[in-house]
Amino acid sequence: MTDREKQIAEAAVRVFARYGIKRATMADIAEEAGVVRQTLYNVFANKNEVIHGTVLFYMEGQREKTEAAWAEMNSLSEKLDALFEFNVFEPWDHIAAMPDASDVAQADHDAGKDAISSAGALMQQSLEGLFSPFESALKTNGHSTQSVAAFVQSTMTSLKHEATDRETLVGLIGTLKAVALQATAQDK
Repeated sequence: MTDREKQIAEAAVRVFARYGIKRATMADIAEEAGVVRQTLYNVFANKNEVIHGTVLFYMEGQREKTEAAWAEMNSLSEKLDALFEFNVFEPWDHIAAMPDASDVAQADHDAGKDAISSAGALMQQSLEGLFSPFESALKTNGHSTQSVAAFVQSTMTSLKHEATDRETLVGLIGTLKAVALQATAQDK
């Protein structure tokens, strides 16, 4: 993303959090970004493009935070905790606080769905890297690095969008972590 796209996406995150996606207008986003509406339209042709760009920007930022945390950690358990904190719990809490949380959580926006899919593919690559040191154990247990990465990515995304309350989400993510650790023959 260009600096201008990032500036607008950051502003859109704040506007969507304040008004919800449905009620937010291009004028609201332009004002929050400190640009005139014509500049906004030169960068993002319409609201769907803003949604797509904003979701990609947000999810890429969460992935970058995850990878930075991983660089400071040794155990797979800690790394999974960071993964889930930055890519499940923080986004879930952020969306839950939005005025139209149910609309956002159900990903009713095609632009948002496309962005989630694109960002998910990048996250899956990161997860393949996370699980690659355990390739031998995964093979012994009947799995591959790619299959476990795909399973964790898709399950994490599904749980984040389908959980009705945080307590349930915490329990389900705990189960996902246990399954991932078991697949890699890791106890903790």
